Amino acid sequence: MLNILRVKRQLNEIAELGWKEIKTTQFIKKTLKDMPLKEGFNSLKTGILYKLGKGSNSILLRADIDGLKTAQGIKHTCGHSTHMASLMGTFFYAKQRENELTIKNKSLYFLFQPAEETFPSGAHAFISECPDVIARLQSAYAIHVRPQMPIGTIGLQPGTLWARGDYMEIEVKGKMVHIKNNQNGVDAIYASTLIVKGIHSIQSKYPSVRIGIGVISGGRQANTVADNVILKGDIRILDSIWQSKIKKMLILLVQNVERKTKTQISLHYFDGTPPVINNVHTTALIMTYLKKRSDLPFKIQSSSRLFSYGCEDFAYIAEKVPSTIALIGTGDRYDLHEENCTISDKGTINAHLYFNSIIDWFLQRVLSNTR
Repeated sequence: MLNILRVKRQLNEIAELGWKEIKTTQFIKKTLKDMPLKEGFNSLKTGILYKLGKGSNSILLRADIDGLKTAQGIKHTCGHSTHMASLMGTFFYAKQRENELTIKNKSLYFLFQPAEETFPSGAHAFISECPDVIARLQSAYAIHVRPQMPIGTIGLQPGTLWARGDYMEIEVKGKMVHIKNNQNGVDAIYASTLIVKGIHSIQSKYPSVRIGIGVISGGRQANTVADNVILKGDIRILDSIWQSKIKKMLILLVQNVERKTKTQISLHYFDGTPPVINNVHTTALIMTYLKKRSDLPFKIQSSSRLFSYGCEDFAYIAEKVPSTIALIGTGDRYDLHEENCTISDKGTINAHLYFNSIIDWFLQRVLSNTR
């Protein structure tokens, strides 16, 4: 049996940013000691895909492998070391039952996916580069740790679980003059403050949206009117209908500020990660199965309060294949992406046992096509 807690610690020591997870990929390959179906995505040496069994009925289990930049260096402050270690342990669990998989005409794909936190998305690369695998899958499964949930709970909810995440850049062009002649200039910084104020107004008016500017840069020196400012921000919304509404609001805001300030403003709106939508059928099947398992050390929590305005690129897979992502309660003090975020060992064990239970369910299930 694999010591998944030791593996998690080892993965934490080599945490790498998206599309740079070369050491992480090699560690997974060396530890699993099996021939991968595919090694490397996006023409890089990051990410790895395995297959067990030889059946035509197939499911996918996925873990993301990239870390995040912090003031203390690159760390797994989003819990991906737990995701990896728990799925690596489950790979060995399934390996022991590979003959049973083949006899029952079933196979398992294990995706250790790069670049969940990075653009371009690792999940998007997997879909683009492995269409034959996608075509064979009946369903797909993933996890995400959630420190705010108590240990011993697994969150499963059909429908939208994570928001859509879009990105914007706004370039404001004015006219630079010396401060002594500022009445003749066109102030890009002043125009930018009106844009920020307008975006705050949108946020106040529509509480079901998350929108804001996170970066402002511009100006050349203190004694001139600024002729150029760049604003960068994020938008979190529920669906494409809201996306269309927000785009129209931003266009109207930019046009109004242009007229008022005589600046030239370019709005660049980038479509980001789609919302993560748990398939109703696959999620119900897993919930029903787990509720019958009195031997497992966790209980199922299902509530609309599980929804998060965070983003997850598993959404790309869920658009193609009926999918379920579960939230693993880890009961930790610090939230994801916070500098001191660490994931409890007990939470990691529960993540592993959840993945194992997916294997158990898949092997005992009389399959019908869920797609």
